[in-house]
Amino acid sequence: MNSNTRLIVNTLAQNIRTLINIVLSLYSTRIAMEALGHSDYGIYMLVAGIVSLLSYLNNTLIITTQRFLSYAAGAGRKKEMKQIFANSYLIHWLVGLSLALLFASLTSLIFNGHSLNIPVGKAGEAEIVYWFVILSVLITFITAPFRALLISHENIVYISIVDVLDGVLKLGLVCSLLFVEHWRLPLYALIMASVMLFNFIMLSCFCYWKYEECTLLPRIRQWDTAICRKLMNFATWTIYGMACVYVRTQGIAVILNRMFGTIANAAYGIATQVFGSVQFLSQAILNAFSPQIIKAEGCGDRGRSIHLALSASKYSFLLLSLAVIPLVTEMPSLLRIWLGKVPEHAVLFCRMMLIASLCDQATIGLGNLNQAIGRIRNYTLVTFTAKVLCIPVIILFRSHGLMLVVCAYVGFEILSAAIRVPFLMHTAGLRLDDYLGKVFFRIVVPALAMVVGSWLVVHWVPAANWRFLVVTLVTTLTGLIAIWYVAMTPSENALIRNLVLKRLNNEKN
Repeated sequence: MNSNTRLIVNTLAQNIRTLINIVLSLYSTRIAMEALGHSDYGIYMLVAGIVSLLSYLNNTLIITTQRFLSYAAGAGRKKEMKQIFANSYLIHWLVGLSLALLFASLTSLIFNGHSLNIPVGKAGEAEIVYWFVILSVLITFITAPFRALLISHENIVYISIVDVLDGVLKLGLVCSLLFVEHWRLPLYALIMASVMLFNFIMLSCFCYWKYEECTLLPRIRQWDTAICRKLMNFATWTIYGMACVYVRTQGIAVILNRMFGTIANAAYGIATQVFGSVQFLSQAILNAFSPQIIKAEGCGDRGRSIHLALSASKYSFLLLSLAVIPLVTEMPSLLRIWLGKVPEHAVLFCRMMLIASLCDQATIGLGNLNQAIGRIRNYTLVTFTAKVLCIPVIILFRSHGLMLVVCAYVGFEILSAAIRVPFLMHTAGLRLDDYLGKVFFRIVVPALAMVVGSWLVVHWVPAANWRFLVVTLVTTLTGLIAIWYVAMTPSENALIRNLVLKRLNNEKN
C-alpha cells in the first residue's frame, strides 16, 4: 500500500471510528447524567479535572514517543526504534507512578481544605472518585507507548477497532448504573478505570505480538541516558504546552465553580464531552498525517513535510466543519434530545468550544511540522502561552459575565492558531503564499457554503427535533460539493477517482 492510499485508508478508519464513538460517547453521557444527576455528574467532572493534568502529560509523552519512533523509521534506524520504545516505556512508568503518588498525597489538602464547592454529604464519594481517577490516569500512562508505537507504524485501523470496542464496553457498563440504588458516583469512576484497563490489555498484547521493538515489562538495564535526555528535552516543552491547555480548561472550570456552583460545572462538563467527541475528527486526520510528516523530515524531504502539513490543516478544518457547523446551528435541540433536561449555559459553552476548535484546525498541521523539525521550545512558548492568557483576562473582567468567558476563549484560540504561520515561515521555510493558496483560500468557500446552507434550513424549516437531520444533510451536500470543486486540487481529485474505480473493478472481478 503506497503512502497516499495509506493516508486515505487510515483517515477513513479513524472517521468511521469517530462517528461510532461519538454516538456511543454521547449516549453514555446521557445515561450517566440520568443515573447520577446534574450535581453528581458535575462533581465527577470537577474531581476528574483536578488530576486531568496527568492526562495532558500522558498525551505529551505519546506525542514525544511517536515523534522519535517515526523519525527513526523515516531514517531507517530499526535498532534506535527499539531503544526509543524501551526507554519511553520506562519513562512512562516512572513519571506515571511519581505523579500518581504526588496527587495521592494531596488528597487531604484537596478534600479537607474546603477548596472545592462540593454539596454536603458528597465529600466521601468524591474522594473515592478521586482515587479511581488517579488509577485510570496511571493505566492510561502505561498504555501510551503502545499507542504511540501503533501510530508510528501507521496501524491506525487496529487503534480504531480498539477504540470502538472501548466505546461499546463503556456504554454497556454505564447502563448498569441504572440498576444500582446507591453509590452510583464511585461506581461510575470504577467503570472508567475498568475501560482504561481493557484498553491497555488490547494495545499492549497486540504490539508485543506484532512489533519486535515492543516489550511488556520495563527493565532498568535498558535505560539509556542519552536517549532519555533527548526524549525528556522534547517532552518538557510539550508538557509546557499541555499544561497551558490544562490551566485554561481547569482555570475556567474553577472560576465557574466559584461563581455559579457545580451546576455550571455540569454545563461546562457537557461542553467538554461534546468538544472531546468532535475532536476525534481532527485527531483522525493528524494520526494519519503525523507519521508521514515526521518520516519525510527524517529522510530529509522538507518539501514533502510542508506539503503534508498544509494538507493536514486543510482537511482537518474541512472535516471538522462538516460536523461543527450543523452542531453549532442546532445545539439547543440536540442537547435537549440527548440530555432531556439541559443544564443552564450548556448550549453557550458547547458553541464556544466547537467554534474555537474549528479555528484552531486552520493551522493545526503546522504544529506537526514543527514537531517533525524538533524546534519546539520557542514554538511552544509563543503558541501555547497565547491560549492560557484568556484566564487573567477573565479574572480581571469577570463582572462582565459569561459572554466575556466565551469571547476570551475563542479570541485567544484564534490568536494561537494565527501565530503558527509566521513562526513556521521563519523556522521551516514555509511560504505565506503557499499557506494562503493551499489552505486558507481553499477552506473559506466551503465553510461559507456550509454556513449559508445551514442558515437557509433554519430560516425556512420550522423548529423541530428532526430539523437537525435536514441541516446535516444540506450542510454535508453543499460542503462536499464545495470541497470537491474548490478545496481539492486536480491531483487529489484524480487520486480519489482512481481509488474508487479500483475498488469497483475489484468488486466486479
